[in-house]
Amino acid sequence: MTFREIFQSAGAMLRAYPIRLALLMVLILASMFYPTNLERDYQPLKNGHEIAHVVAIEDYGRHLNSIVPLAIALVSRDVVGLKQILVVTVAGIVATHGPKRMLNDVTIQGTRLGQRPISPDSQHNTPSGHSTLAASGAMIMFRRYSVWLGVFGLAVTLMTMYARYMLDKHTISATIAGALIGAAIATLFVTRRQSVSRRQC
Repeated sequence: MTFREIFQSAGAMLRAYPIRLALLMVLILASMFYPTNLERDYQPLKNGHEIAHVVAIEDYGRHLNSIVPLAIALVSRDVVGLKQILVVTVAGIVATHGPKRMLNDVTIQGTRLGQRPISPDSQHNTPSGHSTLAASGAMIMFRRYSVWLGVFGLAVTLMTMYARYMLDKHTISATIAGALIGAAIATLFVTRRQSVSRRQC
């Protein structure tokens, strides 16, 4: 499968499931534009940097969803999988960093969407890039390699979202938006891997 075919496959999915993808887009936008009341709901700070398991997730655990699918693709010589991982990674960066900057100074009901709970002067709250990366890795494992790997990836994604919340780095809605974006991108660009027997036929 070439890069062009990967994009053509995504286009075919968009045409095949327009209502589902439109509903997913509505959920993503609702999460990004949710006017969180930071003073009421995020004070006092949770100080997650003082909690060992939160720090472990942030420093090490969240990387598992990036490492595992890449390692499987390399070890199994899954060239198509490597291409799809590359496309998902680039698309995920664009889909998170673009909105982060566009929404940074947008204010809804007194809430600046770019403000993180940690500080009024903070920037680029929504969507959470860490959550996007974790969720896209989980969906790559689920769609390309194994349902059980996908379940493992989902657990890592939820822990990553929890850590970002406990570290006062993101609002809950920002982590949800990021996770939905990551899952959507991987769903579009990643295909099920053919079994060895089917490839040999």
